[in-house]
Amino acid sequence: MVWALSEIEAEAGLLAQASAGGIVVRRRCFDAPELLAVCAVVPGTRVLISAQLPRMSGEIMSTLSAQVESVAVLAFDDHEESVARSWNAECIIRADLPGFDLVTALRLASQPDTADGPAGGPADELAVQGHVQGHVSACWGPVGSHGRTTFAIGLAEALALSGASVLLVDADTVAPAVALILGIEEDTSGIVVAARYAEQNSLDARALANCARSISPNFWVMTGLADPQNWPEVRAGALSRIIERAREHFDHVVFDISSSMDDPGWESGIDLAPGLAANRHVAASTVLAHCDQVYLVTRADAVGAGRLSSMYESHAQLIAQAQRCVVVNMLMKSTTTRLQREFSALCAALDPELEIVYLPNDSAAIDMVRKASTLGELGLRGSLAKAIKECARPQSRRGKNDHRVAHVSPLVKLLSIFRGHTNAPAGSNG
Repeated sequence: MVWALSEIEAEAGLLAQASAGGIVVRRRCFDAPELLAVCAVVPGTRVLISAQLPRMSGEIMSTLSAQVESVAVLAFDDHEESVARSWNAECIIRADLPGFDLVTALRLASQPDTADGPAGGPADELAVQGHVQGHVSACWGPVGSHGRTTFAIGLAEALALSGASVLLVDADTVAPAVALILGIEEDTSGIVVAARYAEQNSLDARALANCARSISPNFWVMTGLADPQNWPEVRAGALSRIIERAREHFDHVVFDISSSMDDPGWESGIDLAPGLAANRHVAASTVLAHCDQVYLVTRADAVGAGRLSSMYESHAQLIAQAQRCVVVNMLMKSTTTRLQREFSALCAALDPELEIVYLPNDSAAIDMVRKASTLGELGLRGSLAKAIKECARPQSRRGKNDHRVAHVSPLVKLLSIFRGHTNAPAGSNG
């Protein structure tokens, strides 16, 4: 077998136990990238790693599990077991338990029915406690300037005005713009800091609060990448953990994600380690895999219709589990009847279950960007604000029915305390 128990003082004793028990250790590795390289050359082997293994992550665990026969993680205390769970380890061996015997534990680990897999993740704990998790929405759409980010901000604000606690997350890895539109200037990226906490299995309520910025009562923002070239820092495993934690503490979580994955440049990966490549679209695909509602935002013209059709036909499987709504943006009064008829026919042909809403062409969207403010801060109650409010209304009713709106988590209380220190007006430079 191959093992990687660096940083463990008892490694020599464990090696002697394994040898005496007839277990042959063919290779010892000192960090996760070296382990990946070895397992790529010798697939199908069994692997034992330490919960202290440098540069280990959930993505590497997923890659290892696909390459080898089995992966067991050796943990010496509750914290190390928690770290192993954050990697989605299927087998965790506690070396600090009375009567621990490495050889016996490894033999049991090779039997799937008796392996000590992690029992009860965060979702299971919430189900046991009877807590209803928050609703996750993704604002997606075809490539181009269709108004996706403007809609995401408007939707999040409308949900907050309904009384729900809302977190808006900028997970766009190509052209993040939430902070720019809201006039937020920060030295650090909220989503990158949250991802680092998640990688270290320390994304608790206080850590999540440190990554969110208050915009108005009930409305918080997690800013996106300060530099789009840093997209490899937001990995799938970390983003999944962010989604889990956000669900626990907010009634609604709204994600602004990158547009359709038709750009050939997205197909090329960056090799972070041997056998492990990160793709630029992983953040968008991760959010889509976890969301409850997807809003497909497109322009009210022939180009928007064509791109929507192409994107949906290519990627419909990514959002098959979610409620789906097409948002036809920038609809001109002079073409309302004709375009509504054409888009209705198009959506019916693409998917009979597709809902469709229309947003009018309104100068308020330009004012939002020009003044770095939300519609609410501008005091606008025009046609665009009313249309977005209608988009949020079904979610508001759903929140009241399942008591999400009534839920006040410890994090929301904590953020409310911090508001006096962090609640600079969204249009300010603070």
